[in-house]
Amino acid sequence: MKIPLILNGEQKILEVDPAEKLIDALRREHLCSVKSGCGSGRCGSCSVLLDGKPIPSCIVPAAAVRDSEVVTLEYFSLTEMYRIIMDSFNKVDIKLCGYCNAGKIFAAYDLIQTYQRPDRQLIYETVKHFTCSCTETDQLVQGIYTAAAVCYRAENTGSRSRLYEKK
Repeated sequence: MKIPLILNGEQKILEVDPAEKLIDALRREHLCSVKSGCGSGRCGSCSVLLDGKPIPSCIVPAAAVRDSEVVTLEYFSLTEMYRIIMDSFNKVDIKLCGYCNAGKIFAAYDLIQTYQRPDRQLIYETVKHFTCSCTETDQLVQGIYTAAAVCYRAENTGSRSRLYEKK
């Protein structure tokens, strides 16, 4: 079955099996940021943005993304928002292992997009299910809180629109 979509900014047509999960179709496209973890959509390792919202690609049928926009961490890492998130993570000494990056980074992005200034409790509730031990939950909460503060300042200085542009 042929699935038209926008994948990392490019119009594509993926050939997929009707029962195939999105993670498998993306891995076939050599997109290595999409990791296979829990297989149940909880760990975040397989996260991608589907029409701007993070989803676990391990439980989403590939056919469900027809005519949608899918962004993987490879493409998102070219944006100013990614730089802000990673700079904020570095400020609080978060050292991501590489396996869980997509889940944690896309969770930060979604919280900032949705709530602008999410409080610590909301951030905690969003990230507490991540199982990778490379980052303490409290440290991750602080990193996301810091990134949200940077974005809020950018919003109030009129430079927010640049946050979502590619570098």
